[in-house]
Amino acid sequence: MSQSLENRLGAALEAANLPTLACILVHLTGDWRWIEGQYQPSRTRGLDDNDSGGFDDEVAQEIKVAAKTALIEWFEGKPLALPNLPDEALVRMMGISLGEKIPIEYAAMVRGELQLPPWNVDSDTQCSARVEGVALPHDFSALIVGAGISGLCAAVSLSAAGIPYTIVERNDCVGGVWSENCYPGAGCDVPSYLYSFSFSAYDWSRFFAQRSEIHQYLEKVGREFNVVNHVRFGCEAIKASYDEGREIWAVEVEDREGSRETLRANILISAVGAFNKPHTPNIPGLDRFTGPSIHTAHYPREGLAIDGKRVVLIGNGASAMQVGPAIADRVSQLTVVQRTPQWIAPFPKFGKAIPEALRWLLREVPLYRLWYRLRLSWAFNDKLYEALQQDPDWSSSSKSINAVNDNHRIALTEYLRRELAAVPDLIPNVLPDYPPFGKRMLLDNGWFAMLAHDNVSLVPKGVSRVTENGVVLDDESTVEADVLIWATGFDVVNFIAPMKIEGRAGHTLDRDWNGDDARAYLGTVVPGYPNFFCLYGPNTQFGHGGSLITILERQTHYLMSLLEQMFEQEITSAEVKQSVFDEYNQKVDELHEAMVWTYPGVETYYKNSKGRVVVNNPFRVLQFWEMTERADLNDYELSKASHRVEA
Repeated sequence: MSQSLENRLGAALEAANLPTLACILVHLTGDWRWIEGQYQPSRTRGLDDNDSGGFDDEVAQEIKVAAKTALIEWFEGKPLALPNLPDEALVRMMGISLGEKIPIEYAAMVRGELQLPPWNVDSDTQCSARVEGVALPHDFSALIVGAGISGLCAAVSLSAAGIPYTIVERNDCVGGVWSENCYPGAGCDVPSYLYSFSFSAYDWSRFFAQRSEIHQYLEKVGREFNVVNHVRFGCEAIKASYDEGREIWAVEVEDREGSRETLRANILISAVGAFNKPHTPNIPGLDRFTGPSIHTAHYPREGLAIDGKRVVLIGNGASAMQVGPAIADRVSQLTVVQRTPQWIAPFPKFGKAIPEALRWLLREVPLYRLWYRLRLSWAFNDKLYEALQQDPDWSSSSKSINAVNDNHRIALTEYLRRELAAVPDLIPNVLPDYPPFGKRMLLDNGWFAMLAHDNVSLVPKGVSRVTENGVVLDDESTVEADVLIWATGFDVVNFIAPMKIEGRAGHTLDRDWNGDDARAYLGTVVPGYPNFFCLYGPNTQFGHGGSLITILERQTHYLMSLLEQMFEQEITSAEVKQSVFDEYNQKVDELHEAMVWTYPGVETYYKNSKGRVVVNNPFRVLQFWEMTERADLNDYELSKASHRVEA
């Protein structure tokens, strides 16, 4: 190894996560002592990466020196001593690195994250979600609606299987929500190395990426896998109808000039996403305001003239929490209109750049990157699941639902009080009176610090009407403004709207879903709609964490498993059975009844107008992983050569 490369490695190890280094040392050397005894790290708490592992300086230095020696040998061509490990060993390593007890049931997920093959399993018995070596039906094709994250995910899998596809995308580029939302501070509250496809690594500059970098990544994926050459940009799907006789979907599309045509495909994939329909409250006087009045989703790419202006920010959810701190120092006065307080967790690495030396390590040593990503996944995964369950014997108060949830409440309250110690009068207005995780948990990117600024005020009321010069609040007090910014979220419960979907035998999705009461098996398929697949459909978002991209990859994995079996058996259409659909959704509703989102007094965008939770998935991430591992043809009514059969 050259001296310069050795120096780069030394600098990288100084910035590395020590529990992750200990794990890769086992692979590199075959020596288990690196995760035993004095080399066992402290427990990882909250969202912190625990980079130091809690080791004293002497032990930390031993780990770095050993890692440097082993990695130099690896760079010079020495193979890993333990390239693969039994399930028990992998899960044990993960648990030790986090200071947690990880059940053996998570072994398959751990292998998936580390991209390792099964241990001592005949490859012929493995489940495949790839259509390899299977003849495609003549003229078979797919149509994808949307070129955001979901559409890209589906396109890459279809392409790998050799399935022709076309994407219709209303915008001029790929990226979906990350191309559309340009408001100040826009970014992701999931770590960059989790918020990325497993099949496409990226050299992230920040631990939590901002909007522009996420969009750059998605554009890179579009180019890398040649997806962009399959996209019809500036083209919107208006209506899709299933031709039962020909077993194809006919999709009416419209370009920006208003010209319409019909595209046809054997399968239709909705990849329209959920956060693409801005919700602006129907407040009297909206059209009277004389200054700029902008929803965050429509924030101009060229920016907004806010310097030295009086700005009213309506809302205090995820978008507001990004906008506020990003503009507070630019405006003369920022007034935050808050209807309901939010639980806010510490965000240790917000805004922090990944040191260049560490970026080099993440690029050049895939095993380090994969173990680092795996460890991150647990903090944003099933670790929090128990905190969401209502304990019928818990009688502490209406502010928590079980002992674990109450511990979160205590810790979050203490954090809030510390952050607002300089402005204690604010505390009663921002301290929630409902259980943690009842609404989406927000991460503090400087929100509490912003509230303490002299030019920032918070009013714990709603807006009753808008005037020419500002807003009138519920108590009839007024706030004058030069600019209104509506951070009031999105209509996420009306999935797929405004696109119209007509299935077989007179089924229409709007009627079957009764408007906003969407249901699907695995959030993906619906009876009455053969060969129709909905990515990021109803009840797919995990309220306790996890990366949306992980969910989409699992849905796509399931889709490809189904297609592979259809092609093998010359099946032309598959429609989920009503009984399977009903049983699954009954289980979804039953589980939700015992979770935090249905607790009395909890109001959240996760619910529809009927009070049913339609956005969140009530299962553990592990359970969803298992349910989507292999499609079961017995769950479907099937057609072969235009004759409907049942498996």
